[in-house]
Amino acid sequence: MSQLTYLMREICAGLEIFYSSKTGGQFGKTAFILCDNYTELASKLFLVEGNPNWSDTDETETQRFEAARTAVNTSIAEGSTPLPADVRQLAKRAGRDHFKNFHRVLQDVHDVFDINRSSEVSLVDDFHTRMKARRALRNDFFHSAKLLNLSIAQRDCVEAFCDLLNYGKLLFPTTWDTALSGERTLDTLEILLRLDRKCYSNPSITAKVSEVLKNCPRYRLSSKNSIPKKGVQVAEYPEDLHLMLSIIDGGQELRDKLAALLP
Repeated sequence: MSQLTYLMREICAGLEIFYSSKTGGQFGKTAFILCDNYTELASKLFLVEGNPNWSDTDETETQRFEAARTAVNTSIAEGSTPLPADVRQLAKRAGRDHFKNFHRVLQDVHDVFDINRSSEVSLVDDFHTRMKARRALRNDFFHSAKLLNLSIAQRDCVEAFCDLLNYGKLLFPTTWDTALSGERTLDTLEILLRLDRKCYSNPSITAKVSEVLKNCPRYRLSSKNSIPKKGVQVAEYPEDLHLMLSIIDGGQELRDKLAALLP
């Protein structure tokens, strides 16, 4: 199975988390962080598929580590005192299994485009500019206990996931759409996501989407008596629960109705 298929599973899970909290926004930061992770994974997958020898290990730092280890071993063999800087580097294992940071990974992607797909360099750079800004925002509230109460606007998540989907299609032009359409409800979630983005410039879309969704039943479509048509559903924000059920049950029919609103 292609690694891209596994990435699609993760993206689908991230969007399900986002839409399961669309009303309350209680999982907004979680979805935003996951989306940021997926952009890095997509970048690394692109680099590995293009060059199986590519590594996310920082070779420069590794070389420094090896040089320090050699210097310390030489000093010990000669009966002299190793340099404190070399000892500190070994003690901290600096450079050992040191991975490239987010910016280095994106630079590697840029370099591949610069060599092999130069006409699209500006496109990938535009994505990277926004992705770097999101990584900085994510780090602000992910690593600081003082910012635990920071909230993420719904639009931030929508824009981030739309960029991820567009970025993925740029990286994998021949395989992205096929992998996406094969993952659970991801194709329906993508359409809904793009409609949400469209709503920001054309608010009338909201009413049209609601018109489609209001006809979705609040139970599974089945003639089997074993599936109850009544019962209790406990949810803090029940509309989010019913939205996810509608996406799961709606299938191709719901997908087609929503897709008709995109042009």
